Parts: sequence; structure tokens; C-alpha cells
Amino acid sequence: MPKAALIAILLLLGHSALPEAATAAQDSLRFGGRIQDPQGHVIPGATVRLQSGGSVRREVSDRQGGFLFTGLPPGEYRILIEMPGFSRYQEVRAIDSDLDSVLFTLLIQDPSQTVVVTATLPEFVQQITVDTRQIEQRRTTDIGQYLRSEPGLAAVRRGAISMDPVVRGLREGQVALLVNDTRTFAAGPARMDSGLSHISPHIIQTLRAVKGPYALSWGAGALSAIQVETFRPPFFDEWEFHGKAGYSYGENAVSQDAYGNFWGGDDRMRFHLFYNRREGNDYRDGDGQLIPGDYESDDVNWSLGFRLSDETVFEYVGGYQEQNDVDFPGRILDATNFLTRSHAFNLKWRPSAPGLVSEIGGQFYVNRKDHLMNNDEKPTARDMPGRTPPFAIRVDLPTESNTMGGNAYVVLQREQWRYKLGFDFFNSDQKADRFISRRSNDRLLFSDIVWPDSDINDQGLFGQALYEGERGQIGAALRIDFLQSDAGQVSQFFLDNTTGDLDQDETNVSASISGRYRVNDFWALSAGLGRAVRSANALERYSDRFPSTRFQIAAEFMGNPDIDPEQSLEFNLGNEFSLGGAFIQIEAFWRRIDDYITIQADPDLPKRLPLSPPTVFRYINGSEATFYGAEGSASRDFGLYVNGRASLSWVWAEDDLFDEGAIGTPPLSGLLGIEFHSPNRRHWVDFSVTLVDEQVRVAASRLETRTPGYAVFDLRAQTELPWRWVLRAGLENIGGRTYSNHLNSLNPFTRLRIAEIGRSFYIGMEYSF
Repeated sequence: MPKAALIAILLLLGHSALPEAATAAQDSLRFGGRIQDPQGHVIPGATVRLQSGGSVRREVSDRQGGFLFTGLPPGEYRILIEMPGFSRYQEVRAIDSDLDSVLFTLLIQDPSQTVVVTATLPEFVQQITVDTRQIEQRRTTDIGQYLRSEPGLAAVRRGAISMDPVVRGLREGQVALLVNDTRTFAAGPARMDSGLSHISPHIIQTLRAVKGPYALSWGAGALSAIQVETFRPPFFDEWEFHGKAGYSYGENAVSQDAYGNFWGGDDRMRFHLFYNRREGNDYRDGDGQLIPGDYESDDVNWSLGFRLSDETVFEYVGGYQEQNDVDFPGRILDATNFLTRSHAFNLKWRPSAPGLVSEIGGQFYVNRKDHLMNNDEKPTARDMPGRTPPFAIRVDLPTESNTMGGNAYVVLQREQWRYKLGFDFFNSDQKADRFISRRSNDRLLFSDIVWPDSDINDQGLFGQALYEGERGQIGAALRIDFLQSDAGQVSQFFLDNTTGDLDQDETNVSASISGRYRVNDFWALSAGLGRAVRSANALERYSDRFPSTRFQIAAEFMGNPDIDPEQSLEFNLGNEFSLGGAFIQIEAFWRRIDDYITIQADPDLPKRLPLSPPTVFRYINGSEATFYGAEGSASRDFGLYVNGRASLSWVWAEDDLFDEGAIGTPPLSGLLGIEFHSPNRRHWVDFSVTLVDEQVRVAASRLETRTPGYAVFDLRAQTELPWRWVLRAGLENIGGRTYSNHLNSLNPFTRLRIAEIGRSFYIGMEYSF
């Protein structure tokens, strides 16, 4: 079924663009200018589109806010300029002579949300920008849920929320997760959460995903990376106050989502305060079967910024989240609670006069997470004659995952060269103990050390160089990490059955080079080659027969203190071009991971828990794993009222040690969508279909099973009402399809994959001032 998406992309393109290109080559009109904010500061990275009939041309403003179109035929053009945090600018203008210095001013607006997806250095302003109004315009209860709609990105479902991001087959520790430039790690050894699951979707201002080893200035171990930046209000010329509040209801799971944000400031101070309450209940799949899905989440986020001078800004950003009674059908236990507190202090200096030093910045942050798990709603909490043990047990598993870190950098600018030099560091301290008691009398049967007060420290040095020419850019980066890993008390069984010291030291070198070249006015090429190194996490080093998180089986796994880091070598090739009035992006990649961290059965190890599968696995370094794949997307405006889009993603991966597919490889998937809207897009109706192919190439020797394909249809709409009200509604999974994503976890008791939500209607309102 999803193979039809590729055909649909071709149909979306419409007529051939070759006559358009030939016509354009005969004309030499130029249209360019500069984009600024209301205070006169330039805006780099803004997307500028020129539309004439079915033809669409696209440019991105450079670091001085400038852009230039060449080879334009005379005529009337619709100009559309978009940039996160600013209102969309549009006008219709006749171009019949050269215009090189038109000034455009974008007005600041309520935070818009975009995803920047690139396979090159994130510092490039020529990034691939995808409009993701769906984060707010659809009912998105979790960041990972939205990522599934972007080509090359996916997510693992273990419960109703806290979905774990996947980038081109990379997952968990292979994908560096950052919030406001701070490193964030899971709070639970059972991976009930990811680093992004403790941020409300409503407070996101931008989300960037780097699909490859190019985010070397972001932090250590980034085979790929995802960064979330939360809302920051602007500085205003004089005191202003703004806000918004919203509420939505979903009938499947009887879920509710209420949020509010209040912000203000003047030319010297700015602040915001945000609150979000999300809750849901068990949901029904397409067959009407009830899936455990209870959750409660309270999120608070705030910031306070001061302009110490015209050139220096100090800002404090804080967050608090409390999640309670969260069901995880894909885990042996449920979550009693998560408690997250985060604080970050930032200082940035940008000189008003041009010079060699264009920016100096620094940050210090603290992130503390407490987590408690239980088995109150699991089969192990009930008496069951014939089972071992036949009586009900109580499992309590309190955990702590605390991170402290910081960074500092300097940016140097000289003509067309830009350099960034800096360092960063973090300390990740994780501790967890498991207590198992007889439920009838609370008598403690035994306890285990799950995270043995593991302590991982990393200090990194990085440097980048970027050259920007008239038609292209080329950049290179180098990173060196010094890592120390150690653990506190471990069991005697662990010491007797593992090799290597608990204390480990590593020196890891990562590097990349990438570039982009605009071949002509309709076509641009990009390419990159990078090497990144990822060190093993606490479970891979110190697990004492604790269930895996990265693998889909609920068996027990033994850590390996002496395990080597993974070394990824990746090549990327990308195209973006205009064809037949459509804007098209195509990317391909090849990746080899040496010393790939995988698992191998060890029949000599006895299991710890009576209910576990009989075989215990060890974390080992395999020989290597090979990944390659591609994704493509296309969008086209059909006049002022209709827009079509299509995308396709494919990943092939093999664990060479076992000569079979790597565990958790996403299947071929595609998306088709059409939107009907008013010219200013204040009112729209969107219809889309997600198509996923069956996955038959799996890690069968490690108990991974096949999954069938499916097609899911969604309908969403929005209208802006008078007095700044917005009404949103949608019907998702219109056909009531029963399906499971291949990446979803298995129910450890039934061995069935967690099903997705069935037919669901939602409605919501939002007010802003």
C-alpha cells in the first residue's frame, strides 16, 4: 500500500518544469532585499517564496538577512516570507525591472513552531525548514507522536505518552536529546521516558533534528541529534503583555489538555510563565479492545531575561513537571510518578559593531529527575496458582537520574569565514534499586541494584569552520571527548560474571565535513561525511540481569563494564529543487557502525526473576552494523487555495554479527496530504493518509517478530474566529483501523505489540491576546 506514495509524489509534480527553466534562462531580472525585525535587526534563516502561476521559487535569507532571486521572467508574483517567531508576510508585487534592495519587516507574533530537518551542519542558515503548524493545530499529546509525521523520523510507543524518538533506525543513546542546549537523559532504567518526554508540546518554539553525525557542537555521542527550544518572548520597545490559553478534548481515552502562557517585557527585561495539564484514560484500538493508557501530567515552564546592555543578555530558564499514575502496557511495570526539575542560566554577548568576535556565550544547567515504578496493575500483583511464584508480589523501583553540565563558546567572523570554538561538559548520575515483596504481608523477598549509582562524566572540546560563498557553503567540525565512567556498589554476582574494571576512561574523536552548492536557480546539492563516537550507557555497562530497553523482548540482560564505544561513519547526499511548481527534497544516506553494541544469549547465566524468559543475554560489541536508506518529500501549491504534500521514508539495516536485520528497523512508510485553505491560511481543512508497509526483515534470532502494513486516514480543520479565538477539530484514524507500529514495544505478558489508538474525535479552542 505505501508504495503508492512514490507514485503520488510524481503525480503531485504535475507538468514538466523544463520549459519553465528554459524560459527563465532567457530572462535576467533580479529580485532581492533584506529582512529585518521591528527593531531593525536582521533576520537570517527566513524562507522566501516567489509564486507565479504554478511555479514556486525558494530562497533562505543569509546571515545579514539578505536574499536574491535571479533569472526571473517579468510578471506578477506572490511573495511569502516565513520565520519562526514572526508573523507570515505576504504580498503580490509586479516585477518588471531589477529590484535588489527591497526591505521587508516581519512582525513578532505568538510563538510559531517549526521543525528544522537537515543532514548538514545545523549552523547553516540554508536549512530545510518544514512548516509544522500541526504541533499546535492537531491534538498532539507527546513530542514523539508528532515526529512520526516527519520523513526519516519515528518513535517507539511503550504507553499512551513518553514516546521515544528514532532517527533513521538510531534510537535511545544513539540519538542525542537536548532541551535548550542542555543534555537530558531518561529517568527510568526501563526507558518509560525519553529526554524529550518531560517537555509539554505546547511550549516548544523550535525543534531541530539533525539526521547524521553533524551536530558535533551540541554534545558528545551524537550519531544523530534532536534539540527542542522552549518559548522565549521577545524584548519590546516598551512594556507589553501577551498571552494565550487553550483547551482540547479527545473522546477516545477521554483525554483533556488545558494550557496557558503569559509573557511580557520591555526593552530591558522579558519573562514568561506557562502551565499545561494533560490527562487521559485507557483507550480503545480499532477493534474496541481496551488498552491501558492512564496518565496525568502537570508542566510548568518559565523564563526571566535581562538585557544587561545593548550587547549582553542574561537569561534564566526553569521547568517543573510531575507525571502520575502512568500506564505502560509495553513494560513489566507501570510508573507511579516522574518528578522533573530543571534550571539553566545563559549569558550571551553580541557586539553591536562588526568585528572579529561576533558572539560569546556560556551556560550552566542542572536537571534532576526522580521516578518510581510499581506493578499494581500487572498480572504479577495477583495470585496465580501454578505460576512461580503462585502468590502476588509487590515491586517497588525508585530511581534518580540527575544531570549537571555547561558549555562556553566564541564565534569568530572574518569576511566569508565563520569559526566556532568551545567546550562543554556534563555529569550524569543514575541510581535505582528494585525491591520485591510478598504482597499479602509486605515481607521483603529480595532487592537488586539496577543502576549502581553509576556516574558518567564527559568533557568535550569542539571547533567548527564554515565558509559561505555566493552559491554554496562548506563546513567542517572536529570534536574530542574525554569520558570517565564508574559505578558504586554492585552485586557479587555481577563481579563474578563480568570482566573489566568498573571504572573506565575513554578518549573519543569525532569529525565531519559537509557542504551545499546551488547549481542553478532551481536546484541545490548537499553532501556530508561524518564520524561520531557514542559511549555505552549505564545499563549497557552495569545492568545486573535487568530487562532491556533498546530491545523488544522482556528478557534479562547482563552489562559489560569493558564494552567499547560505537563508532559511526556516515555519508549523506541531498537534493532540493523546484520541478513542475513543486518544491522537492530527496536525501540518501549510508552508515556503518563499528563495535556495534548488540546482544548475545549466554546459556550459562541463571535468570534473576522466576517469570523472566529462560535465556539471559549479554551486551556485547558486534562486528559492525550497516544502515542505508532514503527519504523524499514534495509540496506544491495549486493556486491560492490548495496545497498538496507527499513524503516517503525507507531504511535498510543489518546486524552483521547475526546476518539478519538490526533490531527496531522502521518499515517503509509514506504520507499523502491535501489542504484546502483561505489565501491567508486563517481557515483550513486538511486530509491525510499515512501508509506503512509490512516489516518482514527482522531480528528473528532475538525474538523480534514481523508486523503487517496499514493505512490510516485523518481529517483535521481549523478556523480563526473573531476576537482572537481559534477553533480546532479533527477525526483521526477515520476507518477505525486496528494496527501496531513495528517500533512499538511488546506487551511482556502477552507478547503482542502495543496497538495504536482507534477512531478518535477531538475538538479544542484557543484564545490569545
